Amino acid sequence: MKNFINNFIHSRRQSRIAALKPCPLPRSLALLDQGKVLVFAPHPDDETLGCGGTLALLQQNGCNVKVVFVTDGGGAGSLPEGSIAIRQQEAKAALTALGIQDWLFMDEPDGSFRSHPKFEHHVLEIMEQFQADWIFSPSVLDYHRDHVAIGQTLASLWQRHKTAKRLFFYEIWSPVPATHVVDISSVIELKRQAISHYQLPLAHCDYLSASIGLAAYRGLYLSGSGHSKFAEAFVEAENSGTWNGIPERMLCLRIYLEKLLNH
Repeated sequence: MKNFINNFIHSRRQSRIAALKPCPLPRSLALLDQGKVLVFAPHPDDETLGCGGTLALLQQNGCNVKVVFVTDGGGAGSLPEGSIAIRQQEAKAALTALGIQDWLFMDEPDGSFRSHPKFEHHVLEIMEQFQADWIFSPSVLDYHRDHVAIGQTLASLWQRHKTAKRLFFYEIWSPVPATHVVDISSVIELKRQAISHYQLPLAHCDYLSASIGLAAYRGLYLSGSGHSKFAEAFVEAENSGTWNGIPERMLCLRIYLEKLLNH
Protein backbone atom coordinates (compact mmCIF):
# COMPACT_ATOMS: atom_id res chain seq x y z
CA MET A 1 0.00 0.00 0.00
CA LYS A 2 2.84 2.38 0.90
CA ASN A 3 4.54 1.78 -2.47
CA PHE A 4 1.24 2.37 -4.28
CA ILE A 5 0.79 5.74 -2.54
CA ASN A 6 4.39 6.79 -3.26
CA ASN A 7 4.04 5.82 -6.92
CA PHE A 8 0.74 7.69 -7.17
CA ILE A 9 2.27 10.87 -5.67
CA HIS A 10 5.28 10.58 -7.97
CA SER A 11 3.09 10.21 -11.07
CA ARG A 12 1.00 13.23 -10.05
CA ARG A 13 4.12 15.35 -9.60
CA GLN A 14 5.50 14.27 -12.98
CA SER A 15 2.23 15.10 -14.74
CA ARG A 16 2.18 18.57 -13.18
CA ILE A 17 5.78 19.20 -14.18
CA ALA A 18 5.02 18.06 -17.73
CA ALA A 19 2.11 20.52 -17.88
CA LEU A 20 4.27 23.49 -16.96
CA LYS A 21 4.88 26.04 -19.67
CA PRO A 22 8.50 26.62 -20.74
CA CYS A 23 10.22 29.23 -18.58
CA PRO A 24 10.29 32.52 -20.50
CA LEU A 25 13.76 33.77 -21.37
CA PRO A 26 14.61 37.42 -20.59
CA ARG A 27 13.54 39.79 -23.33
CA SER A 28 15.87 42.24 -25.02
CA LEU A 29 15.29 45.68 -23.53
CA ALA A 30 14.66 48.40 -26.12
CA LEU A 31 16.64 51.37 -24.85
CA LEU A 32 15.38 54.91 -24.52
CA ASP A 33 16.27 57.67 -26.97
CA GLN A 34 16.59 61.22 -25.64
CA GLY A 35 15.07 60.22 -22.29
CA LYS A 36 15.92 60.79 -18.64
CA VAL A 37 17.45 58.03 -16.53
CA LEU A 38 17.95 58.10 -12.75
CA VAL A 39 20.31 55.56 -11.16
CA PHE A 40 20.70 54.83 -7.45
CA ALA A 41 23.94 53.19 -6.34
CA PRO A 42 24.33 52.04 -2.73
CA HIS A 43 28.11 52.57 -2.95
CA PRO A 44 30.55 54.01 -5.48
CA ASP A 45 31.16 51.22 -8.05
CA ASP A 46 27.71 49.54 -7.82
CA GLU A 47 26.37 51.61 -10.73
CA THR A 48 29.23 50.54 -12.99
CA LEU A 49 29.28 46.89 -11.91
CA GLY A 50 25.51 46.51 -12.14
CA CYS A 51 24.54 48.56 -15.19
CA GLY A 52 27.57 50.48 -16.45
CA GLY A 53 27.29 49.18 -20.00
CA THR A 54 23.59 49.99 -20.20
CA LEU A 55 24.22 53.50 -18.87
CA ALA A 56 26.93 54.07 -21.49
CA LEU A 57 24.51 53.02 -24.23
CA LEU A 58 21.74 55.23 -22.87
CA GLN A 59 24.15 58.17 -22.74
CA GLN A 60 25.11 57.49 -26.36
CA ASN A 61 21.40 57.47 -27.23
CA GLY A 62 21.18 61.08 -26.08
CA CYS A 63 19.69 60.33 -22.66
CA ASN A 64 20.27 62.51 -19.63
CA VAL A 65 21.70 60.08 -17.04
CA LYS A 66 22.01 61.05 -13.37
CA VAL A 67 23.68 58.78 -10.78
CA VAL A 68 22.88 59.13 -7.07
CA PHE A 69 25.34 57.52 -4.64
CA VAL A 70 23.41 56.74 -1.47
CA THR A 71 26.11 55.86 1.10
CA ASP A 72 29.49 57.49 1.61
CA GLY A 73 31.39 54.31 0.68
CA GLY A 74 33.49 54.52 3.82
CA GLY A 75 33.43 50.77 4.40
CA ALA A 76 31.71 51.11 7.79
CA GLY A 77 35.03 52.08 9.35
CA SER A 78 36.99 49.21 7.82
CA LEU A 79 38.81 51.39 5.27
CA PRO A 80 41.70 53.82 5.94
CA GLU A 81 41.09 57.47 6.72
CA GLY A 82 40.43 59.47 3.58
CA SER A 83 38.81 56.55 1.75
CA ILE A 84 35.49 58.38 1.32
CA ALA A 85 37.13 61.18 -0.67
CA ILE A 86 39.12 58.65 -2.72
CA ARG A 87 36.03 56.63 -3.60
CA GLN A 88 34.15 59.76 -4.64
CA GLN A 89 36.99 60.76 -6.97
CA GLU A 90 37.07 57.23 -8.37
CA ALA A 91 33.30 57.40 -8.95
CA LYS A 92 33.60 60.65 -10.88
CA ALA A 93 36.37 59.17 -13.05
CA ALA A 94 34.34 56.00 -13.70
CA LEU A 95 31.21 57.92 -14.69
CA THR A 96 33.26 60.20 -16.93
CA ALA A 97 34.60 57.09 -18.69
CA LEU A 98 30.97 56.08 -19.34
CA GLY A 99 30.17 59.55 -20.68
CA ILE A 100 28.14 60.64 -17.62
CA GLN A 101 28.61 64.04 -15.99
CA ASP A 102 25.66 64.28 -13.58
CA TRP A 103 26.05 62.78 -10.10
CA LEU A 104 25.09 63.34 -6.48
CA PHE A 105 26.50 62.01 -3.20
CA MET A 106 23.95 61.59 -0.37
CA ASP A 107 26.56 60.45 2.21
CA GLU A 108 24.38 58.03 4.18
CA PRO A 109 26.40 55.69 6.48
CA ASP A 110 28.01 52.78 4.65
CA GLY A 111 27.27 49.29 5.96
CA SER A 112 24.42 50.25 8.26
CA PHE A 113 21.91 51.98 6.01
CA ARG A 114 18.38 52.17 7.34
CA SER A 115 15.70 54.19 5.63
CA HIS A 116 14.34 57.19 7.54
CA PRO A 117 11.86 60.01 6.80
CA LYS A 118 14.54 62.58 5.97
CA PHE A 119 16.17 60.21 3.47
CA GLU A 120 12.86 59.34 1.83
CA HIS A 121 11.93 63.02 1.58
CA HIS A 122 15.28 63.78 -0.06
CA VAL A 123 14.90 60.90 -2.55
CA LEU A 124 11.38 62.04 -3.45
CA GLU A 125 12.69 65.55 -4.07
CA ILE A 126 15.35 64.14 -6.41
CA MET A 127 12.81 62.01 -8.26
CA GLU A 128 10.28 64.82 -8.63
CA GLN A 129 12.86 67.38 -9.74
CA PHE A 130 14.57 65.08 -12.24
CA GLN A 131 11.36 63.59 -13.70
CA ALA A 132 13.02 60.40 -14.92
CA ASP A 133 11.53 58.10 -17.53
CA TRP A 134 13.45 55.15 -16.07
CA ILE A 135 14.93 54.40 -12.65
CA PHE A 136 17.62 51.80 -11.95
CA SER A 137 17.75 50.38 -8.42
CA PRO A 138 19.84 47.80 -6.55
CA SER A 139 18.17 44.42 -6.24
CA VAL A 140 16.24 43.38 -3.14
CA LEU A 141 17.73 39.90 -3.62
CA ASP A 142 21.30 41.03 -3.07
CA TYR A 143 23.52 39.65 -0.33
CA HIS A 144 24.37 43.12 0.99
CA ARG A 145 22.00 44.66 3.52
CA ASP A 146 22.55 48.19 2.20
CA HIS A 147 21.50 47.06 -1.28
CA VAL A 148 18.38 45.30 0.02
CA ALA A 149 17.27 48.18 2.25
CA ILE A 150 17.83 50.80 -0.46
CA GLY A 151 16.13 48.68 -3.13
CA GLN A 152 13.05 48.15 -0.96
CA THR A 153 12.82 51.85 -0.13
CA LEU A 154 13.15 52.94 -3.77
CA ALA A 155 10.57 50.43 -4.97
CA SER A 156 8.11 51.55 -2.31
CA LEU A 157 8.55 55.24 -3.11
CA TRP A 158 8.30 54.58 -6.85
CA GLN A 159 5.07 52.61 -6.56
CA ARG A 160 3.40 55.00 -4.12
CA HIS A 161 4.34 58.19 -5.95
CA LYS A 162 4.71 56.99 -9.59
CA THR A 163 7.89 59.02 -9.99
CA ALA A 164 8.94 57.32 -13.26
CA LYS A 165 7.38 55.21 -15.98
CA ARG A 166 9.58 52.17 -15.35
CA LEU A 167 11.91 50.87 -12.63
CA PHE A 168 14.53 48.15 -13.09
CA PHE A 169 16.51 46.21 -10.49
CA TYR A 170 20.13 45.45 -11.40
CA GLU A 171 22.34 42.68 -10.01
CA ILE A 172 25.56 42.83 -8.01
CA TRP A 173 26.10 40.12 -5.37
CA SER A 174 23.22 37.86 -6.32
CA PRO A 175 21.86 37.12 -9.83
CA VAL A 176 18.31 38.33 -10.44
CA PRO A 177 15.47 36.32 -12.04
CA ALA A 178 15.91 38.44 -15.13
CA THR A 179 13.02 39.79 -17.17
CA HIS A 180 15.23 41.79 -19.55
CA VAL A 181 18.78 41.85 -20.90
CA VAL A 182 20.76 44.54 -22.67
CA ASP A 183 23.46 43.72 -25.21
CA ILE A 184 26.50 45.68 -24.02
CA SER A 185 29.03 44.03 -26.35
CA SER A 186 29.74 47.32 -28.15
CA VAL A 187 30.63 49.08 -24.88
CA ILE A 188 32.23 46.26 -22.88
CA GLU A 189 35.61 48.00 -23.05
CA LEU A 190 34.05 51.20 -21.67
CA LYS A 191 32.64 49.18 -18.77
CA ARG A 192 36.03 47.54 -18.20
CA GLN A 193 37.73 50.95 -18.25
CA ALA A 194 35.18 52.44 -15.83
CA ILE A 195 35.55 49.58 -13.34
CA SER A 196 39.34 49.97 -13.52
CA HIS A 197 39.02 53.47 -12.04
CA TYR A 198 37.83 51.91 -8.76
CA GLN A 199 41.32 51.08 -7.53
CA LEU A 200 40.46 51.10 -3.82
CA PRO A 201 37.82 48.33 -3.96
CA LEU A 202 39.83 46.45 -6.60
CA ALA A 203 42.70 46.23 -4.14
CA HIS A 204 40.42 44.11 -1.90
CA CYS A 205 38.57 42.01 -4.49
CA ASP A 206 38.77 41.30 -8.23
CA TYR A 207 35.44 42.90 -9.08
CA LEU A 208 36.64 43.49 -12.65
CA SER A 209 36.97 39.82 -13.59
CA ALA A 210 33.75 38.93 -11.74
CA SER A 211 31.71 41.66 -13.43
CA ILE A 212 33.00 40.95 -16.94
CA GLY A 213 32.47 37.23 -16.32
CA LEU A 214 28.86 37.83 -15.27
CA ALA A 215 28.32 39.94 -18.40
CA ALA A 216 29.71 37.10 -20.54
CA TYR A 217 27.38 34.62 -18.83
CA ARG A 218 24.37 36.92 -19.33
CA GLY A 219 25.42 37.21 -22.98
CA LEU A 220 24.20 33.63 -23.46
CA TYR A 221 20.65 35.03 -23.40
CA LEU A 222 21.23 37.15 -26.48
CA SER A 223 19.71 35.98 -29.72
CA GLY A 224 22.33 34.47 -32.01
CA SER A 225 24.92 34.91 -29.27
CA GLY A 226 28.51 34.24 -30.28
CA HIS A 227 31.72 33.89 -28.32
CA SER A 228 32.15 37.63 -27.67
CA LYS A 229 28.66 38.67 -26.57
CA PHE A 230 28.16 40.48 -23.27
CA ALA A 231 24.94 41.54 -21.55
CA GLU A 232 23.54 43.05 -18.36
CA ALA A 233 20.39 41.62 -16.79
CA PHE A 234 17.50 43.34 -15.03
CA VAL A 235 14.15 42.67 -13.36
CA GLU A 236 11.43 45.18 -14.17
CA ALA A 237 9.31 46.27 -11.22
CA GLU A 238 5.54 46.10 -11.53
CA ASN A 239 3.17 49.01 -11.07
CA SER A 240 0.39 47.19 -9.27
CA GLY A 241 -0.69 43.92 -7.72
CA THR A 242 2.61 43.31 -5.97
CA TRP A 243 4.25 44.35 -2.72
CA ASN A 244 5.96 47.70 -3.35
CA GLY A 245 6.28 46.92 -7.05
CA ILE A 246 8.51 43.91 -6.44
CA PRO A 247 7.57 41.07 -8.86
CA GLU A 248 6.02 38.03 -7.18
CA ARG A 249 8.78 35.57 -8.06
CA MET A 250 11.39 38.04 -6.81
CA LEU A 251 9.48 38.53 -3.55
CA CYS A 252 9.17 34.76 -3.03
CA LEU A 253 12.93 34.39 -3.48
CA ARG A 254 13.56 37.19 -0.98
CA ILE A 255 11.37 35.47 1.63
CA TYR A 256 13.09 32.14 0.94
CA LEU A 257 16.55 33.70 1.34
CA GLU A 258 15.59 35.30 4.64
CA LYS A 259 14.38 31.97 5.95
CA LEU A 260 17.67 30.34 4.97
CA LEU A 261 19.74 33.10 6.55
CA ASN A 262 17.74 32.98 9.78
CA HIS A 263 18.41 29.28 10.37
